[in-house]
Amino acid sequence: MRMKIRNKIILSTALVVSFSLIVSGFFIYDYARGIIREQSIRDSRTKLAQISFQLNKVQEQVMKTAEYIVSDEEITELVYARAGPDIETEYFRKQAVQDKLGRFVALNNFILNVLIVRPDGGTFSNYSGYEDYFAEYVKQDWFVKMKDSRRNYSEPHPFFFISGNRQVFSYVLQYRPIGQQTSADSYLVLDIAYSELSNVFLQSSRDFEQIELFTGANALLYSTGKELQPSDEESMKEALRSGQSFREDADRIVLTDETMNQDWKQAALLSKSRLFEKINRIFYFYIVIILSGIAVTLVVMLPIIVNLTKPLIRLTNAMKRVAVGDLGTSVAIRSGDELEILGAGFNRMVEDLRHLVDTSIRNEETKRKMQIDLLMAQINPHFVYNTLNTVIYLSHANRNGQVVEVTQALIGILQDTIKTGEGAVRASLAEEKQIVDKYAVIQQTRYPGRFRLIWELEDALLGQPVPRMAMQPIVENAIVHGIIPSDREEGKIIVRAYRDDAQMCLEVEDNGRGMDTSDSEESNLPKSTDRTRGIGLSNIRDRLYTDFGAAARLEVSSEKDVGTVVRIRIPLAGPVNESS
Repeated sequence: MRMKIRNKIILSTALVVSFSLIVSGFFIYDYARGIIREQSIRDSRTKLAQISFQLNKVQEQVMKTAEYIVSDEEITELVYARAGPDIETEYFRKQAVQDKLGRFVALNNFILNVLIVRPDGGTFSNYSGYEDYFAEYVKQDWFVKMKDSRRNYSEPHPFFFISGNRQVFSYVLQYRPIGQQTSADSYLVLDIAYSELSNVFLQSSRDFEQIELFTGANALLYSTGKELQPSDEESMKEALRSGQSFREDADRIVLTDETMNQDWKQAALLSKSRLFEKINRIFYFYIVIILSGIAVTLVVMLPIIVNLTKPLIRLTNAMKRVAVGDLGTSVAIRSGDELEILGAGFNRMVEDLRHLVDTSIRNEETKRKMQIDLLMAQINPHFVYNTLNTVIYLSHANRNGQVVEVTQALIGILQDTIKTGEGAVRASLAEEKQIVDKYAVIQQTRYPGRFRLIWELEDALLGQPVPRMAMQPIVENAIVHGIIPSDREEGKIIVRAYRDDAQMCLEVEDNGRGMDTSDSEESNLPKSTDRTRGIGLSNIRDRLYTDFGAAARLEVSSEKDVGTVVRIRIPLAGPVNESS
């Protein structure tokens, strides 16, 4: 009993893959999950520590700046000096404070503004002209809260900076100036750009579902702003309330860090689903298991694969040979399955295709020969009809000598046109010239003195083959429809043959009456609309297309009362003998 190839592949693959996946999956899942979890927690703690370190640096720089400003005697003297006797003195005093405070701002690019608030409500800043704004600024809720709090950092709030509002958070220091006899407190406010916090969290925030930063007063100072599920928010709050540095459940891990100054705290949320989706590499232990599975798979499947691929390769190569035209190809497949049936069907298809192509070629050759014979049969009666009319005319005129001359010329032409085989289709240019000369004798007998036939042929082209009886109908048209109806006493018919690149041009030019522009033709194998000329030109057109296809052209150009040029373009049959 033959086993189908599909069943072979399915059965073998199912056994091997099932064994490999069950064994490797059981051991790897638990092991890899634990490794990734521990590594992720360590990496996350390291990132939180780095964030804390950067935030501590910012805090330390802010506190040092505040200490320098508070301890600067010149600033203290200028701020708490008595009001000047005039507006100008007061202006220059504020300008001096502004310059000194501006230096501290210049040294710390994250500090946007330094503001000193005296006990009497007077304000001094590194910006001039903002006295009214700062008078309202210190009445805002965030500053009022800070006056009653012993914490130094405020919650985020807007600050009008140069051309628009900026988000800032402020460091507020309550102090009494050294050397000044005052019982009331002054306030130093350092407005810090909120973007400084964003920069600190920028890189690390991508590794967490959420990171939140809280001040010592448990006010939210920064958040990555992602929308969380209520269960995630509750888990983060619980970790902060309990003071746990690590909290884990089935869906998430929460890490906290409280190593920053001013009792700042941060909490980070890791989603387990996202954590285990990010596995980008296969660990060595997993690789060993998979390689073992692959080795087993190859051992079992290799003989099957070889047996399957050999017939397929032979069949593919045979199809390629058939595609390039080798219809004698056949394949021998003895696999005892569907491939053997496929090979036998392929052989039958190629054999049928070969017979079909041979039959088609024979039919096309027969069709082409019949078309040529039909076209030649159309020319000969047409020419004989016109010539016999001429003989009748001469007989009526008792011009017996000319009757003999014309009849001999006609016999010579008919002897040349009754050839068989390839000679009935093609003739050399020299043979075609003889036919036209004999025809000219007949027409000169009928129309004595009315035209001259002039030959301008390249001698090297006399041996080139041309369609038989192609030039005679054109010369006939030139005489009958061009020269004779015109008023010229003596017409000229010039027959030319010359080369044009890889083509040979046969040209018949007359100076007869010509045609209107609308009647002239100049195209690739045009169809004539003139019934009196149509038999000859249409016949030539069809013969050219049958022999040469699109490589040949029949061009007709004419001008009324000037003449007509008929040109045949055909490919050169071979190299031209220049010495002939």
